[in-house]
Amino acid sequence: MTTPLFLLRCTEIGISIRDLDLLTIGIVMDMWTEKGNDGVKYSNIVIAGQKEFDRF
Repeated sequence: MTTPLFLLRCTEIGISIRDLDLLTIGIVMDMWTEKGNDGVKYSNIVIAGQKEFDRF
């Protein structure tokens, strides 16, 4: 990833240059990945109950 691309990703998720002093590259990339996952609709959602945890 190039520096301009990294800065573009930061602006896409609302991180300023000043904020970058407090964050690592990994945290920024995780935030950008999670932003991409926000719109995903999962069709087969199963909420685990006690029975599933006991089997686990």
